[in-house]
Amino acid sequence: MAKMTKEAMGLFRDSQASKVLATIDSNGMPSMAPKGSLIALDEETLAFAEIAGGKSRSNLEVTNKVAAAAFKTAAGCQIKGIFQGFQSGGPLFDDYAQLIKQTGTSARWMSNVQEVGIIKVQEVS
Repeated sequence: MAKMTKEAMGLFRDSQASKVLATIDSNGMPSMAPKGSLIALDEETLAFAEIAGGKSRSNLEVTNKVAAAAFKTAAGCQIKGIFQGFQSGGPLFDDYAQLIKQTGTSARWMSNVQEVGIIKVQEVS
């Protein structure tokens, strides 16, 4: 497994950075969605809030391949990984909620979080 650099982790923990999640459907067609809730839990794990259950969720139910990008001004990084599943409670869910509070991300949408998606990092670029 690959590990994120401190710079990559910093971007994914920066509440001002733009973040995107890319998935693929059963026909191999890619789909991208803004995902401001993406955050680095540790150097090998990304997490994101599942609120609406849209296309990203349905794609992840079919395939576990995922890419995520975070960028701010000229700095940016891409993570490719394997989707591990959704969690609605437990230590990773709690770690996610705690990190969201620490980063200063608006907690308004946190009350709508049904689950947290977990991604294991496979490649960093």
